[in-house]
Amino acid sequence: MRPLPSRLKIALLSAGISGIVLIAFAIVMSMLIHDMRIETVDREIRTLASRHPGLFAGRGSYERLGGSLEFAYGADYTNHVILFLRNPADEIVYTTPHWPADIDPKTVDPLSRQKPVTSPSPAAGTNTDTSQGRSERGNGARGGFGRGFGQGRGGPPDVLLTKEPRFFTKRGTTSVWRFGVLGNDDVTIVIGLNQQEVHHDLDQVRNAFLLALPVALFLVGLGGWIVAGRALHPLKTIADTAERVTASGLHERIPLGAEGPEATRLINVLNQMMNRLETSFRQATRFSADASHELKTPLAIMQGELENALQSAEPGSSEQQLFSNLLEEAQRLKTITRSLLLLSQADTGQLKLSLETVDLSAELEPMLEDARVLASESGLQFEVQITPHQLVQADRPLLHTAVFNLISNAIKYNEPKGTISLRLEPQGDTLLLTIGNSGIPIPTADQPKIFDRFFRGGRPGGANVDGVGLGLSLAREIVRAHGGELALRESHPGWTSFTLSLPVHKRQAT
Repeated sequence: MRPLPSRLKIALLSAGISGIVLIAFAIVMSMLIHDMRIETVDREIRTLASRHPGLFAGRGSYERLGGSLEFAYGADYTNHVILFLRNPADEIVYTTPHWPADIDPKTVDPLSRQKPVTSPSPAAGTNTDTSQGRSERGNGARGGFGRGFGQGRGGPPDVLLTKEPRFFTKRGTTSVWRFGVLGNDDVTIVIGLNQQEVHHDLDQVRNAFLLALPVALFLVGLGGWIVAGRALHPLKTIADTAERVTASGLHERIPLGAEGPEATRLINVLNQMMNRLETSFRQATRFSADASHELKTPLAIMQGELENALQSAEPGSSEQQLFSNLLEEAQRLKTITRSLLLLSQADTGQLKLSLETVDLSAELEPMLEDARVLASESGLQFEVQITPHQLVQADRPLLHTAVFNLISNAIKYNEPKGTISLRLEPQGDTLLLTIGNSGIPIPTADQPKIFDRFFRGGRPGGANVDGVGLGLSLAREIVRAHGGELALRESHPGWTSFTLSLPVHKRQAT
């Protein structure tokens, strides 16, 4: 599973943390709103009890109670307020006719004696509410038509409540009611107000929050994405520059912008490191090129002297065998120095190509003749499929070196009486040359290293192979200098193949 990009992680983390904070805030606010609404309902219950003296009068006042409630709460008061009264003997003397059937009045308030308040006072004035933990001031000393449905201006005085009020919530099957138990030594009144409005308000707050939460999280995530993009921009610049730093692009440096001090320090450190790497690389390639160039002359002189000595030696003598071996080693050294010189030039982008139109199909014929001679001792079989007249723009000697290195490897790493396959075919604007051979596969651990310089793979049976490990590396650099690519196509038990691709010359023959 691929890891998430850092920018996306930051955006998701910002949205996640903000979501947790917003949800916690919403929970706290809903609890506060609920408590405030409950306090409002409790205050309304106290006002309802204290500002209607008829509740504490005789049955005649009870009969007129419905009209007062309808005047205070409207025609739907039956869905809003219920009450019952209890005498000092704890007998229920009155219950509103519309009392809900799913709530038993006897179970609303267990018959328990209330604590008397320390200093009785009008409930509409300053009421002592120990259940709420504070003193509250009512809405006035005199009643009037309205939520309190009192007797109007100049009516009877407010009722004195001498028992400590208690409030609790009781849930029915279809509704939830907030009850208050108030009274004095003569009567106890239990008033219930429907909490539908409280729940409706809370539902509205919850729905509004649920609608706003996705939008808020999206905006927070978008902000985190933008901020993360700006914060990670220096890293993108560093990565883009690092991709351009190659053997031919060591001059690339990371530009300094308006980054913070941390990013600026990192960029300066990396630029200084690349300065040191470029200096070291230039020195190494210069040494390799100079050494290879300086060795060419003495090796050429040595080769000439050995050839003369070989011709002068007595046929079949030990001197002739010695000179022959020394000449082979001199030629081998000459090949190595030439390869190192070409590689150093390729590293610095100074590999000079003498381009000409080359018929690669025709160029392969003499190479195959030489290959058959080299493979005759091992009894190798050749399978050749060459599309004729395939033209490329190339440096003929260098291209010959690259292709013959591949053919030579197919011979050296083959098995006795094995097979060598060579196929040349066009594919669109690309010319593909595939060279394969039978034998043991390249180990999986060695496959990434086969183009490394001086890396040498083993031959079937564990025998050593002639060479110094520069053939594939040099071939790939030559192909890349021509605008092509050389790659390992496949390597499995019994077969290994390489593919060399080159751009087709525009004046392709038909």
